[in-house]
Amino acid sequence: MRIFEETLSIPINSIPRGTTRETFTLEMKNVPWGIPEAELSSEEGYLDLDIVRTEYEIIVRGFLEADFSVQCARCLAPVTVPVTAEIERMYSWNPDMLSDPEVEQVSHNDGTVCILDPVREAIILSLPAMPLCTEQCRGLCPRCGINRNIENCEHDFEA
Repeated sequence: MRIFEETLSIPINSIPRGTTRETFTLEMKNVPWGIPEAELSSEEGYLDLDIVRTEYEIIVRGFLEADFSVQCARCLAPVTVPVTAEIERMYSWNPDMLSDPEVEQVSHNDGTVCILDPVREAIILSLPAMPLCTEQCRGLCPRCGINRNIENCEHDFEA
């Protein structure tokens, strides 16, 4: 089985019938993640996939392991977050199954199954809602804006 990193697309003709398990090492900078709230922190990521191909469907299950950088919710400093994003998506070319909103249509125009959107969605859902650089982060002063982890200011503010 092959994968095109630039689009996270898998050529349908490279997926054998039955169940296939494959782990891909991705050069993370090659993938157009398009996640504005997170930046890449690791150069490599690991995409572990179980793919089941039947006569009319392709079911993709797996996970991506990589590090992303987000801003601390209190002081805005960068925080590296290890992400294990679980994905599951069904693709089909059977017209009877396409009425199900959980099933995506397989496009034979380019002969691939694109998993970029489900992987991107899984990454976004795996990112913490309130990332902190440390549990003791004192944040920014609401008056002068200095990072209270680095220096103190004259303002009385209890976090």
